[in-house]
Amino acid sequence: MKQQALTYKKASEEDTEFLLWLRQETMVEHLNSAGMEVDEKKLLSRIKHQFEHAKIILLQDQKIGLLKLVETNTEIEILQIQIAPNHQNKGIGKGIIQSIIQEATTKKIPIKLSVLKVNKAQTLYQNLGFAIYDENKYSYFMKTS
Repeated sequence: MKQQALTYKKASEEDTEFLLWLRQETMVEHLNSAGMEVDEKKLLSRIKHQFEHAKIILLQDQKIGLLKLVETNTEIEILQIQIAPNHQNKGIGKGIIQSIIQEATTKKIPIKLSVLKVNKAQTLYQNLGFAIYDENKYSYFMKTS
């Protein structure tokens, strides 16, 4: 499938309802499977965490996801990447991560992220060259070399 052009816009307070819906649709099942407590307050807290780095992913001006990353001179950290369920398994998330990998490769810096142990996205990350370098009770911490 040919990748359609995505655009991004800085997330604002007006996006909170969409972001809460997105987090509920994409993460609650994984959080519950991991045995983590989930309520709206916790979901909103995670949405607001480093909110200044949040970008809404748009496909033909339709909100389809969230990308939250922090870039420094020494690394890029993907804090969150979430794609709406009806747009998953179409290569969108993979394409976004591949473009981040290209940027990091050019700058010769690693990319870090964390993924819940119960989230099948870890397979995608491994296939894209991420390796586990640490873990805690719930998550794997992965990075590129």
